Amino acid sequence: MGDRLPISPMTPPPTVADLLMDPAVSHALKAVLRVWELRDPVDAAKDARLLADLLERRADEAISWTI
Repeated sequence: MGDRLPISPMTPPPTVADLLMDPAVSHALKAVLRVWELRDPVDAAKDARLLADLLERRADEAISWTI
């Protein structure tokens, strides 16, 4: 469900610094990363999962309206 960054078992996942320097990463995501990197990582991960679930449902609904 949804697109995930392709991460192979041999490649470590990107760090916050990696994503902040990547020109392909959206400005919106970079803004969230700058703020959320200061938060408790467990709370931030829970909020990120909740936000991802919500946005995936909205995207699914938007797609279903156009079919």
